Amino acid sequence: GYDLFETEAKVVELIKDGKVLTALSAGDEGYVLSNQTPFYAESGGQVGDSGDLIGDEFEFQVNDTQKIGDHIGHVGEMKKGSLSKRSNVDAKIDLKRRNKIAANHSAAHILNAALRGLFGSDIEQRGSYVDETHLRFDFTHPNKLGRKDIEAIDLLVNDKIAEDIPVTTEIKTLEDAKQEGAMALFGEKYGEKVRVLTMGSFSKELCGGTHVSATGEIDKFMITQDKAIASGVRRIHALTGQHIGSYLQDKMDTTSRLQEASEKKER
Repeated sequence: GYDLFETEAKVVELIKDGKVLTALSAGDEGYVLSNQTPFYAESGGQVGDSGDLIGDEFEFQVNDTQKIGDHIGHVGEMKKGSLSKRSNVDAKIDLKRRNKIAANHSAAHILNAALRGLFGSDIEQRGSYVDETHLRFDFTHPNKLGRKDIEAIDLLVNDKIAEDIPVTTEIKTLEDAKQEGAMALFGEKYGEKVRVLTMGSFSKELCGGTHVSATGEIDKFMITQDKAIASGVRRIHALTGQHIGSYLQDKMDTTSRLQEASEKKER
């Protein structure tokens, strides 16, 4: 799920309705397990990859990727032909979607560091969710964010995006990562080896997700909502890249329609 976007693989298991099968036919929905895969399975708040498993006479459309025990399952539907156990496939992720997910995930890390920088190091992440359309970030904070707070967060995050900071990942022991000051997710259980994501001197966190290679790839960032979800815990919704333009256009269209309706009512 990190270095390759396409690879050859061999099918090792086929599952439909909880049963192991020898083949999937056109129209069947199920899970395909292979000996290797470029697909990232849903984990740590990041959604699973989508894409295709393709052969000369068949196509399995991967709509999601999930962990099944110690294995990775491609979840989807046979679009044509038949797929058998031990078949060779060309496994190819939807790279455009993956890049949008990675941008949102990296933005969530910048947001975490920005919140701590602006409101204090006692801020703790309590959860997150990232897909190709948006990001959601939960954190400890006693107060509602005011307009000036949100403007300050947006400004700092966008400044770090504009700096085009290199994003690097390294595998380290948990002890070494902690000694280097890497942030860990509250309540998360980690193994002896961990993946450390670093954005210059601004952010260093333990993370198993996929990310941009430099912050400039995120393009831009905007908070769309801040709300309380529990006592002392708030949730931020935000957008990156081209989704910001679409969001603002929708708001303008809605405002225009409301204005037209109001004018008609006054007449």
